Amino acid sequence: MELITAIILGLIISFIVIYSVLISNPFQSKKRNEHLDRIAKANADLGQQLSLENQLKANKDIYKNAEFVNKHCTNLDDFIINDQINAFDLRKLADLNGIQLQIREGWYPMTIDLIKELYENGWDKRVTCIKEKYASLRFYTEHRYGDTIYKIIERYEHKSERICETCGERGEIRHQSSWDYVACWKHYREDLGKVKAEGNGFWYNEDFYVWSDVKDAYFSDLDYYQKYKFLRLEFQHAKVKNQVWGSNKLFVSKHTIGFGAFLNHLPKTFKGLDYEYIRNFENVAYCEVCGYQAVYFGTCECCETDTWAEYLGKWNKEEEGDDAEKYLHIKQRQLYWTKKGGEIGEAEQKNYPKNPAYSVLFTEEEIKKYLEYEDEDEYEDEDDDQN
Repeated sequence: MELITAIILGLIISFIVIYSVLISNPFQSKKRNEHLDRIAKANADLGQQLSLENQLKANKDIYKNAEFVNKHCTNLDDFIINDQINAFDLRKLADLNGIQLQIREGWYPMTIDLIKELYENGWDKRVTCIKEKYASLRFYTEHRYGDTIYKIIERYEHKSERICETCGERGEIRHQSSWDYVACWKHYREDLGKVKAEGNGFWYNEDFYVWSDVKDAYFSDLDYYQKYKFLRLEFQHAKVKNQVWGSNKLFVSKHTIGFGAFLNHLPKTFKGLDYEYIRNFENVAYCEVCGYQAVYFGTCECCETDTWAEYLGKWNKEEEGDDAEKYLHIKQRQLYWTKKGGEIGEAEQKNYPKNPAYSVLFTEEEIKKYLEYEDEDEYEDEDDDQN
């Protein structure tokens, strides 16, 4: 009897430990669920139905009105790979191999180029997985380490790390809340989400929460520079979507659009909140790099660039710095901001007011050379991959 009691107690304790681990970082699980949701949408708006059976059924409906080379193909050996194949052929290839196509639409053209090149080099059209993992393309098929097929797949794997998963434009690996993915500036900003105080509550993306339902608020996760990564809001009744176990906790990242302004609208009644820390966000300024009014606590919320003073402090340099060094520093970051599409993306989203006196420090010729240099670096990387 005592043994049975000990076993039961052990199981209860194990459950409590596992549950505690799961809820300790709900934001990470949230990001993963959101990422899977985006993959499902890219696969014909499948929603949460990620099973192969449901995917095949949905794809049949899509194929019905689509025109593509392999529309009537029912056997993998008869699957045609030529210059006319498109995204529907790619879906069909996955179907015939009995797998899910677990990538987003921005990677479709690149993956089509991959299968064409593989086929030209003797690939048998068999593939066991096509997915995104650790922010790069994974394409699993039979090959030997170092052979031609291996080298081609490896090259496209590296190439995918510079292509936005959503639109296919130039992108880079983003590290958001323990989840890595590839996005251009525009879609990276969209993924960050928005928060805005309004009336008796606030909007977080598409959901509205009332202040009277917020039980308490805390800052959490200090970074190396003693800045908090998250604001945690605990509700009495509201259940936050995509949180583990239907949690009543909302984690708002410091990278969320509108975060600085939102802190200044928090009620003064939360016992767990560090209001002294919020005082760092009271004054908003224009950014010298992007020109938008989004500088809070030494960092621009828009282009994510540190102010000159913040930069000097992090590198333990003299407070005043050098005017010529500051000029080159800001100019270089303006070039990078332009290269990654920040100005175009922010101009479309209109999240922040623009400084009417904003000055661009580079010329058209300089940005042209800068972009050419970046492209040459990419080509050199691809050449290295092939050697």
